[in-house]
Amino acid sequence: MEPNPEPLRIADPRLMGGFTLLGRLSSHGAGTLFLAEDHRRAQVVLGVPYPTAAADPGVRARFASAVGALAENREIVASSTTNPPIWVAVPYIGGAVHDVLGLLDTTALSTAEPSPAHVPGFAPHWSPEPHNPPPVYAPAPRQSRAPLLIPVVALAAIVIAGAAVAYFVIADRSGSTTTADSPAPPRVAPDTPSTTPSPSTTDVPKLNATDDKAHVAGPSFGSGDKLYFMKLNGFPFNFNVPDEWGCMRSDKPPFSDRWICAHEGKGFPPTGGTSAGGLVAIQPCPSGCGPTQRESARNAMVITAKDWRATDPTTQYAEETGTNTKNEKVVRVAMSHVFASRQGGPIDTAVAVQLTGPPDEKEDMQKIINEIRRRTP
Repeated sequence: MEPNPEPLRIADPRLMGGFTLLGRLSSHGAGTLFLAEDHRRAQVVLGVPYPTAAADPGVRARFASAVGALAENREIVASSTTNPPIWVAVPYIGGAVHDVLGLLDTTALSTAEPSPAHVPGFAPHWSPEPHNPPPVYAPAPRQSRAPLLIPVVALAAIVIAGAAVAYFVIADRSGSTTTADSPAPPRVAPDTPSTTPSPSTTDVPKLNATDDKAHVAGPSFGSGDKLYFMKLNGFPFNFNVPDEWGCMRSDKPPFSDRWICAHEGKGFPPTGGTSAGGLVAIQPCPSGCGPTQRESARNAMVITAKDWRATDPTTQYAEETGTNTKNEKVVRVAMSHVFASRQGGPIDTAVAVQLTGPPDEKEDMQKIINEIRRRTP
């Protein structure tokens, strides 16, 4: 049986993130669920928080976290969680409506007991409202995933042409270290501005590792290093990387701002062995970066919990070795750090860095970690 959504209202969007909206499936105190389709007519459930909700940073942070949690159990076709409008699209199959309604429950804290920690930055009218039950209908047959993957892969080819970002080493959730092609970047809304790092004059740190109170592990950049100064949109700090490295924006949850940085110097397609690379991401903590929030940021990286060690009261470092699918030795280094985004303010921002590569690039990866730690309070 085909779905029978309500007609779109005058104020409803007609396009969102490359999807054409067909009608309303359900409403919620925090947003609306639409039936939508891509250019190949593959149908999705599109969850879109209200503009008043999406304007609140706390809501966006909870939405991004909820999208990440949903992705553990259900396929996510695409999402945008950083800047309004925010939305998520899941395949239109059984239970999709209820799952996205649950996501909006979490986003609006409508099922949580009221407490100061759960109060958003403003007092929205939608926070205490329960969602309306969805209409009863049988889901349409599962659409083939191939039509959805084709435009995404095409977009990835355009974005990463000439870069080695797609070749850096990643690992699955089990904690085993492997190498794999980087997944295609998520579908980006047509009205979303492209964000790329801005080049600048190299800024070489003057501090030696032994004098730097923010030193984490291994060597730091020095006067002999050729550097590229990264200014990444959405980040409250800038930082240096080796001049053969580049960064590409990624909206993959659970982080609110996430970039993939990799050693591009070995060409594309990569030759001469595995290149190093990984994620540099930040996540705001609307209620403050306490122990739970810090643990969540660490758990979002693929590092065994027992490997973390504190290097200062706000920073933890981890390092592990393994082999990739070619049975080559690789090393992973990671940092979790929390800081105040404004001077004198509360500790409200977590930064996560996870880099993986061959042993001969370990020092460069540690230099990047030390550099990012030095650039944050």
